[in-house]
Amino acid sequence: MRHLLAVLFFAMVPVASQAATLEKLTLDEMIQQSTDIVRGKVVGSRVSERGPLVYTHWKIQISGRWKGESAVIMEVVTPGGAVNGVRQVFPGAPTLAAGTEYVLFLWTGKNKLTHVIGLTQGLFDLKLDGAGVAMLSRPASTEVMIDPKTAREVDDEAVRMRLSDLSGRIRRVLETARR
Repeated sequence: MRHLLAVLFFAMVPVASQAATLEKLTLDEMIQQSTDIVRGKVVGSRVSERGPLVYTHWKIQISGRWKGESAVIMEVVTPGGAVNGVRQVFPGAPTLAAGTEYVLFLWTGKNKLTHVIGLTQGLFDLKLDGAGVAMLSRPASTEVMIDPKTAREVDDEAVRMRLSDLSGRIRRVLETARR
């Protein structure tokens, strides 16, 4: 019965629409809207069904936190995955990799699931450059982006910055919000 519901649900979704439409978020908006901003490494994953939807649950070992409740391990979900013979793919959903370190902008909803905010917009790879400086990067999203102020389509841009610059920006935005 559960598989039938999933098939019916996705049969109603237009097949021609193979892309997601995302609200373009600025870095400051992600800082303000996130319930958690963390640095962490993926240490495990599992897949589950929740109603007609499949989610991949990523176990993140936290090594730094700018916003949110303290925790050593967090579980973050992304839509899609394969379980019990059902495979679901969601355009725009971020893909994480075991053993990889990230900075994640997260949002926990009423359903208690914690998601990456703005799908791929809130997920930054963390690597050291040749001089040992911690650098963050994310490619430009290939999904359609809409500017919420104008309701017009806009292009996304790749992001590359020092972790120290992001830390300073997060502190400034959060301090301004507290005033």
